[in-house]
Amino acid sequence: MGGGETRKLLGLTRLMRLGFFALMWGLAGGAMANEGAAFEPQLGLNFIRLAWPTRGARAAEALGDDFLFDDIDELGADIVRQFVRADVLWREVEPVDDGWDFSRSDPVIERLGRRAIVTLFSMQYASPMPPWASEDAPFEARLGPAAIDYVRTVVDRYADKVRYWEIGNEMDHWRIADVGARHHAGVRQPKHSPTAGFSPEQQGAFIAEVAAIVRARDPDAVIVLPGMAGLSEYVLDTWLPGVVKGAGEGAFDVVNYHYYGSWQGFEKARARLAKRLRQLRLLAKPVWCTETGSTASRSLSMRTDYPNGPPSQLADVFRRTLPAWAAGDKLVLWHTHVSSPDRVTNRWRSYGLRRSDGRRFPSWKGFYLLSHEVLPFAAVTPMANLKRGQHGYRVQRLDGHLRWVVWGEGSMAPPAGAANWTSVAPRPGAGHQWSKISGSLVLSEMPTLITDTEPSP
Repeated sequence: MGGGETRKLLGLTRLMRLGFFALMWGLAGGAMANEGAAFEPQLGLNFIRLAWPTRGARAAEALGDDFLFDDIDELGADIVRQFVRADVLWREVEPVDDGWDFSRSDPVIERLGRRAIVTLFSMQYASPMPPWASEDAPFEARLGPAAIDYVRTVVDRYADKVRYWEIGNEMDHWRIADVGARHHAGVRQPKHSPTAGFSPEQQGAFIAEVAAIVRARDPDAVIVLPGMAGLSEYVLDTWLPGVVKGAGEGAFDVVNYHYYGSWQGFEKARARLAKRLRQLRLLAKPVWCTETGSTASRSLSMRTDYPNGPPSQLADVFRRTLPAWAAGDKLVLWHTHVSSPDRVTNRWRSYGLRRSDGRRFPSWKGFYLLSHEVLPFAAVTPMANLKRGQHGYRVQRLDGHLRWVVWGEGSMAPPAGAANWTSVAPRPGAGHQWSKISGSLVLSEMPTLITDTEPSP
């Protein structure tokens, strides 16, 4: 099959999946009125190397946008976030006053449409400060004319294409500007740092102002809270309550967080988030985990140390997504698609489904298996009657069929209705080996996928 035919087939498969989502949501009475809004994403990718210059570039950047788009389609990612150089961050689209440049973002957002989560202002330290302001300019905590013009211009340009608007990212890093913030000594300071800090309440007021402009110009907009940089005590006890106090609970539609700790620690951390959301009366809002992942580098151990490597990264594709969905998260995004270079000085090396030169890690096939065999789901719940050291999740798919994902120690009887199983680890140089259920299943740290039907071809 030629490349053009392959792309057509992938596109048709994706349209069928989106159409199935829309049909099921419509039957359930959950469909929204506007076209395309019925589709609710469940699995995506974060940090895509789109619109990167290819002349003289490293291999990762030289892959090209067509390759990246086709790969995202083949993987079955519902949605993507952070397009790096094609983002509409303020410094990217208006680096100087009235010097607008949408040459990189236009073709990317035109192609992605509602499969994009668009981040406004800045990747970190989002604020109303214009990117061209001098470093000694007085800090602006509320929207000035330049910031208002930026939001209006971007929303007017993309309102008919974009549904999800994230206002800033990891704004809890503004803690660095707190008076006496010695715990952040040595961390890179923002260009425009307020001498009196930028409190969570002030950040909330800023978010609310931006959200009001977006909603006025895009009635179908879904406002996404800036991704919280983990679920630390500061984030849950200080930052989130302060932002909600300053913004009001109606300023945003989606709660958003990131998690890079070990999969073993997720359940307790996510429970602390649920407790805080209950206290803040936010339980009715969807929760997204827009960044999670682990490295395939055996020499990087600063966030997880299983020990790390390609097998643990592959296992984590399942060990991170299934518990998050079972905890109530509507959407999980894997970080990342293509890895940054594997250098010992790079603290984010080998987090991708592909190596920096474009070759696939085993996790690529794991993500493909997850999206094509497990999704779309109607419900994900923990399995009952498991032994100590065993972990398992039951997936009710939207088509009515069942899937189970299990890992851990010892053996277990197959669940009622189980027909076939495979390790999520593909065979070297080949695909996944499926077997008929026959007797007990022996578990390991590498998850096992169980189906109640014949697996997809």
